[in-house]
Amino acid sequence: MSIYRWGIIGPGKIAKKFADTINYVEGATLQAIASRDPEKAKTFAETYGAKKYYGSYEELVKDPEVDAVYIATPHPFHCKQAILCLDNKKAVLCEKPMALAEKEVREMQDAARRNNTFLMEAMWSRFLPATLKVDELITEGKIGTVKYVRADFGFSAPLDPEGRLYNIHLGGGSLLDIGVYNLFLCQFLLGEPKHIKSMARLADSGADINCQTMFSYADGSIAQTTSMIDCQLPITAEIAGTEGIIYMNNPWYRTHSLVLHQKDQEPVKYFVPHEYNGFEYQVREVMNCLDNGLIESSAMPFEFTLALSRTMDIIRNQCGIAYPTG
Repeated sequence: MSIYRWGIIGPGKIAKKFADTINYVEGATLQAIASRDPEKAKTFAETYGAKKYYGSYEELVKDPEVDAVYIATPHPFHCKQAILCLDNKKAVLCEKPMALAEKEVREMQDAARRNNTFLMEAMWSRFLPATLKVDELITEGKIGTVKYVRADFGFSAPLDPEGRLYNIHLGGGSLLDIGVYNLFLCQFLLGEPKHIKSMARLADSGADINCQTMFSYADGSIAQTTSMIDCQLPITAEIAGTEGIIYMNNPWYRTHSLVLHQKDQEPVKYFVPHEYNGFEYQVREVMNCLDNGLIESSAMPFEFTLALSRTMDIIRNQCGIAYPTG
């Protein structure tokens, strides 16, 4: 078995979960951590057993003992950091959303092709047992033809203009932070929408406090999504077809259980727990792709990420959400 040595850029909350996963997954090892704050990098390395720590991202990508890099910084920094990694032949798993806009995603993917180096958006929900089970049930015809998808994600966060959620300079707002999960599910099940109608309420900073979307598709199916950072929502999802409905229980984007309702039949519950914390599946996907010399994943291909970014561009333009870049 190949051993892949991982580096992490940005030792924040999500990076802690990722580092814990690397220490669990067979064939993965935590090689290095980089932060613009050397003390923070040192503390993180000592806590999670990284062999090295750096006070700059450039030092990490120059390390010949780093094979792959997980980018866990805020959205506006993804594009520049990913290209830095790719230009130094480091495979990249980049936190969602991949970037602020489609044009940045294209730049990142062009860099991957130019350097013949792997790149994938870290949409961990794509690889979870629940998502795979939903796909299996639909493929087996359990709910007939899918006609409707609904997904929501919302929580109540303090109004902090300087905090990540409300700071437009950090890509703040519900759309990019949590709404991307809802959009992912709709695209995964129905493809890229033909028509989009959206609305949002913006904070004084310009970040969206809430965002609602309605999608329609060429085959006549429809979808709706809601994201909020000032109100707790059920965080559930429904997929309705001509023969039944699948309910994804709270929190749907990382749920451990589903319920299938078919016409004139008793509901069937499916328990689909994670093996560890859920990140292990995307880590294995990256390493499997590297084993096979790929620069993109067939499960999370470049075009899927591009389409997702196109949809977000349309939504933010309709809602008047303008990031400083992108």
